[in-house]
Amino acid sequence: MSQQINLYNPLLLKQQKLFSFNTMAQALGLILLGVLLFCAYAWYDTAALQRQDEETRRLHASSLAHLGQLSAATAARAPSKLLQEEVARAEAELNARQRVVALLASGVLGNKAGFSEYFRALSRQTTDGVWLTAFEVTGAGGVALSGRALKPEQVPVLIGRLKRESALAGKSFATLEMRQPPAPAADGNAPPPYVEFSLHNAAAGEHR
Repeated sequence: MSQQINLYNPLLLKQQKLFSFNTMAQALGLILLGVLLFCAYAWYDTAALQRQDEETRRLHASSLAHLGQLSAATAARAPSKLLQEEVARAEAELNARQRVVALLASGVLGNKAGFSEYFRALSRQTTDGVWLTAFEVTGAGGVALSGRALKPEQVPVLIGRLKRESALAGKSFATLEMRQPPAPAADGNAPPPYVEFSLHNAAAGEHR
């Protein structure tokens, strides 16, 4: 009768060490080296931030000192008398202009639109052989014209044209004067080849 004996016993085999002392020592050394490198970088970065903070504080203190010097110099400087007079003059001129504007806007002077429309009307209604030598407009609505014409009958033609202008509408000329100018001494007795005329409405006549 045969009998088999199993001589394989796992306990009798040589056990393999996964983490030997040397391996663990090397891993620990690498970890320690990484920690030292991280601490060195953190120290360097912190030192740089501290230097930057110190520089910022120094600049801030310098700016405050400079501002204090400027404030002291400004407070000690006396105001310019010439500048004060110039400001007072400008304010007086502004007040005067504001009073004029208020007076025109109130309508007391009778004409708030200005006189530019009268000049536009005269420039549009030109008549051959007639030219103006004087033109006057008062604030109360008075209009007066003076001029010369080669022929006397040309003056009523000019008046009719001016009445068609909106700026002169409703302004009837109450007085029309025409005269022959005296002959110049150099020309003997020959009178000038034109007549002089002047016309104005009632409002303008009151101011003459």
